[in-house]
Amino acid sequence: MNYNHDKIEEIIQVLKQPKEHLSDFLIKYKYNKEMLNLYEELRKYKQAGLKLEEIDAPKVSWEWSKLNSKMQQKQQALKVWIAAASIVLVAAISTLLTFEYLIGDATQLVQEISIEKGNARAVLITSSGQEHKLEEGETRTISDQHGVKIQTDSNNVVQYTSEALAMSTPELKNQYNTLKVPRLGEYQILLSDGTKVWINSESELKYPLHFNPKERVVELTGEAYFDVKSDPAHPFIVKTNGVKTRVVGTEFNVSSYPDEDLNITLVEGSVVLNQDHLTEAIPLKPGENARQKAGSNNISVSKVDVKQYTAWRNGYFYFQKERLEDILLKLERWYDFKVFYQNQEVKNYLFKMRADRDQEFKDIVSRLEQTGRISIKINGNVIVVSDVSRE
Repeated sequence: MNYNHDKIEEIIQVLKQPKEHLSDFLIKYKYNKEMLNLYEELRKYKQAGLKLEEIDAPKVSWEWSKLNSKMQQKQQALKVWIAAASIVLVAAISTLLTFEYLIGDATQLVQEISIEKGNARAVLITSSGQEHKLEEGETRTISDQHGVKIQTDSNNVVQYTSEALAMSTPELKNQYNTLKVPRLGEYQILLSDGTKVWINSESELKYPLHFNPKERVVELTGEAYFDVKSDPAHPFIVKTNGVKTRVVGTEFNVSSYPDEDLNITLVEGSVVLNQDHLTEAIPLKPGENARQKAGSNNISVSKVDVKQYTAWRNGYFYFQKERLEDILLKLERWYDFKVFYQNQEVKNYLFKMRADRDQEFKDIVSRLEQTGRISIKINGNVIVVSDVSRE
């Protein structure tokens, strides 16, 4: 790696404004050990209270090694190369001494950046395209272009007024609204038929104001827990990732994030799954989970501990021998951080843990570190994960 002036300047900018640049820097140089080593060495020396001028800086030694090699190849230019080396060394030392001043402020700024935990928040998008931000504990009434009144309450539930549900004007036919829950969020909705839906972070539920006379159909991207109002004459259908989950009255969880496995978990009642490309239906019994691996059309059914898939709805995380990468992926959506793995092998380490969703992230990190297998360092909103045995 060539630690030229531009690269050093890049690190300086990261140290000046870690909140804006640190995450992108760590991701950009994720597999570049030399660049990361330079950053880490300076940071660690500063944390230890040492002076930068006492460090045998990687940049200085590397540049000297490069110039020395070239001098051996071109003895006739010895004087020119010695002069060039002197200039490089002086410039490097001058730049690194400047680091000491910058890194002090940078370290303080990084420490001041905390990883935020999630709460109730969402965006309601009406059929006309209007967007309404919904915040935790907020009580308000929203009117769309058709005069439909939508309410949110202090329990973070979206529901439609009785007047809105009684409206049957032609303009309301085939009109769909969308409840979009961002990263760091969760929200609930009471649909027109009385079905309750809990929507997890980074998820969207598209639904009609009025269901059609034959069936009740909604579309999901992401994760949601459904408590379906029983109505045998009008089946409830959740469309997601090429699979239709058909129910009459039951409770189940659907997780269908892009590029991830699809999981449909039945808590009580019964459901039947239909795939777009198959005519054969797949039934589920309570306590069973249907999984469709990302990129595959095959669905496998197995008996599971439903808490692994539904705990989030009740306010906690529940992991049973899950891969660290999968655990952190779920935590990312609620705490909004980025992960940098120093050792790729740790992604496959298995962990068991139960933790409340209202816990601070640092407390969950402490729980994981107590296993003695991994180390997690927090830099702003980026976490660096490494194998303890390799540190």
